Amino acid sequence: MTATDDSQRRRVSVNTAIFAAATALSRVAGLVRESVANYYFGTGLKASAFTFASQIPNLMSNLFAQAALSAAFVPVFTDLLQQGKKREAFRLATTLFWIVMLVLGAITLLGIVLAGVILPRFTGSHFDGHAAAVMTQIMFPVVLLLGCQEYSRDSAVLRRVLDPRAGPGCLERRDPVLLLLLHDKFGKSGIYGYALAWTAASVVQMLLIGSALRRIDYRLDFHIDWHDPRVRQVFALMLPVTIGLGIVNLDALINSTMGALVNGNGPRSIQDAFLLYMLPQGIFSVAVSTVLFPTLSRQAARSAPSAMRETLGNGMRQINLLLIPSAAGMMALSRPIVRLVFMRGAFNELSLHLTSEALFWFS
Repeated sequence: MTATDDSQRRRVSVNTAIFAAATALSRVAGLVRESVANYYFGTGLKASAFTFASQIPNLMSNLFAQAALSAAFVPVFTDLLQQGKKREAFRLATTLFWIVMLVLGAITLLGIVLAGVILPRFTGSHFDGHAAAVMTQIMFPVVLLLGCQEYSRDSAVLRRVLDPRAGPGCLERRDPVLLLLLHDKFGKSGIYGYALAWTAASVVQMLLIGSALRRIDYRLDFHIDWHDPRVRQVFALMLPVTIGLGIVNLDALINSTMGALVNGNGPRSIQDAFLLYMLPQGIFSVAVSTVLFPTLSRQAARSAPSAMRETLGNGMRQINLLLIPSAAGMMALSRPIVRLVFMRGAFNELSLHLTSEALFWFS
């Protein structure tokens, strides 16, 4: 192994550690937010309606933005930069931005209209369809906001050749402080304040990203080149990632739907367990893969399969080393973990039982 290989491996390890720390802060902030929400709402009908309502825009944003967009955009953009075609790279970025914004804008409007028509029809002892419809309408603008955030962040990060510190630790959008403030304003209807806090925090986050982009002199003109073949290349690359993400997020929505048929506490309990289960996966897997992905893209652009195999193998070893003990620990300690994180306020013994059972099987 050469000194260059050692240096590259150390750099990847350092970047992974930085990104993992940022991701950990984001995940912990998310758990604090959910712990505060469980204190006020527990896992009852209103909380389950919120869970169901939030998963619909989450599904849409994951399908048409966020990871799917990054996975398709990053390699094409990186390839152009490797070829020294910086102007073409940023023209492609501008075209894709406006196409994605137009599509997500249409989806947002359609989602707001259809939620008010469809969800109120699903009512019963285990599901509050009217509350789910209202909260879905409040939160659906998050689809457009998240798409804009993800694309703007990717463009800014890639312009700096992927600074790993520009990770999700800086971009936590759901602020528990807003929940605390809005809960008192909404009184008995505080769950609607929670939904509004989601959207308001996304707006604040978008403003922060916009401020960061201005500091690096990032300009975004209105330009759409429908004839650029690389636009079709990006969307072709998006398709398999979208299908994969769609299965995962659709599975979460189906879990909540089936849980609502069995128990009014089911959707929220399943969601709380899912958040805990995703904590180590989000910290370690996402950190490692996010740091390695641009490196793999550059190696692919140089047609260096041996280097790609080495990078991928290094990443897989890191992930296995960290996640296998995490899974075993969460299975053995599912009930104490849930008790420690959530057991307070309206989160009662039934909530503890259901959430710990779900966490065990997720692990």
